[in-house]
Amino acid sequence: MIDLSILPSRLPPIHTEQGPISIQRIAEKHCYALCEAGQQSIHHVKPWFGSAVCPVTPALSKQCIANMEKARDTGYGLTYLLMHDEKCLGMGIINHIHHTHLTANLGYWLRPDACGKGLATAICEALKKLAFSQMNLHRLECFIEPNNKASIRVAERIGGTKEGLCRKRVFGRDALLYALINES
Repeated sequence: MIDLSILPSRLPPIHTEQGPISIQRIAEKHCYALCEAGQQSIHHVKPWFGSAVCPVTPALSKQCIANMEKARDTGYGLTYLLMHDEKCLGMGIINHIHHTHLTANLGYWLRPDACGKGLATAICEALKKLAFSQMNLHRLECFIEPNNKASIRVAERIGGTKEGLCRKRVFGRDALLYALINES
């Protein structure tokens, strides 16, 4: 089993015109920033991810963080937040890790005011590098709502290949499957 506890708590920052944006493993200290980001983002995140990863109250935020920490401890997945000036801009997730086949899912969400700035591509690239170089995974899968043109572009920018349509794959909804393969 991959020991997720030894992976870094911070990934290299994303450099922007507004300054560096840090990529930090989710932790209790992020409770209120995550809650505020969730309040801004719930309407476009909930239909695709559900509300568990986009909390809108401090209590739900604490529960989300506890669940993410348990997921890391049990080898299920890792969650990182995009942080800028104590503000959460979004989340990146590697989860559903299959320790025998060395595959996992890759997902993310951004708050609306962080969209269109290359942050989704940047966090996905950072998580892809982590997955392939430090976790030694063979494959990452992205499930994307078929009409979400922005997420399709992100998947393609990070080297994803469209493999098909998975019917009723996410909350009973169809999803496009994009896969990234570790070529090394």
